[in-house]
Amino acid sequence: MFDVGTVTLWLQENPDWIALGLFAAAFVESFALIGVVIPGVVLVGVISGLAASTDLTIVEVILIAYIASFLADSSSFFIGKSISKKIDHIWPFNSHPHWLDQGRSFFIKYGTLGLFVGKFIGPIRPLMPITAGSLEMNTKKFIFIDLFSSILWALLYTLPGYLGGKTLLAMLEGEISDSFVISGIALLIAVILIFLIIKRKASNND
Repeated sequence: MFDVGTVTLWLQENPDWIALGLFAAAFVESFALIGVVIPGVVLVGVISGLAASTDLTIVEVILIAYIASFLADSSSFFIGKSISKKIDHIWPFNSHPHWLDQGRSFFIKYGTLGLFVGKFIGPIRPLMPITAGSLEMNTKKFIFIDLFSSILWALLYTLPGYLGGKTLLAMLEGEISDSFVISGIALLIAVILIFLIIKRKASNND
């Protein structure tokens, strides 16, 4: 069984690996053959918080998650294209055929919008790129959509953890100011609101 706590503790003791850990977590969360069984999104948030105690800036944290997520989605998409006729017989889909059925139904029902919105729905997220590839979606259209959905995904899942980590550090060091707290809260609220709007839109479309 995958243990998030063990990974988190190891990264706390080995901060030089936090950037790589964040990349791996974001990649795993989005990659079709792994993201459906490993809770990478939890690690993305936790590691983003740990990154606040390192020299990594908020821009670097977002970029790491963004690049990893986009690469994972793109890899999944091209795997889907290359094995479209065999995908039902490959692990983990041969053991859990309902996962592919769920991804296909969502993609067929919502099309391009589904690919974008599905990026923010836990059970669907890692399935959409490989599903789109297996259904022969246009490659340029996929890349265009994923470039935008991946950056928004990176913002939503790294900002709360990173800002929370920075706020905690400032409190512990007695360097926190009222303006810092207000700015941090305002940004967190904005991120949460964007996330809720996307989820509500997806729910309304069901």
